Amino acid sequence: MTRNARIVGYAIGLALLAGGGALCIVDAGGGIGLLILGALIAAGIALEPRYGRPRDTAPPSGNWQRTGERFVDDESGDLVEVWYNPATGERRYTQADS
Repeated sequence: MTRNARIVGYAIGLALLAGGGALCIVDAGGGIGLLILGALIAAGIALEPRYGRPRDTAPPSGNWQRTGERFVDDESGDLVEVWYNPATGERRYTQADS
């Protein structure tokens, strides 16, 4: 996620939290849905870098096969190659050799 998208997401989440808090004060719990939605948006953005899929720099070892898929990552601009493990169905994304 880009820096600007993260800022906009936090702004929306905080606006929902503020609006939900104000409605809860005025209407005894009327804004609980907005509070929950704002908290989920803010938490999702905060945890995305930690739980996002980091790319490996070396091909995985073991029973991994190349899928032939290659693409340019929008965020980093790196060429990425996709690997597939037929035993588990897991996919991994590694930085491809140019």
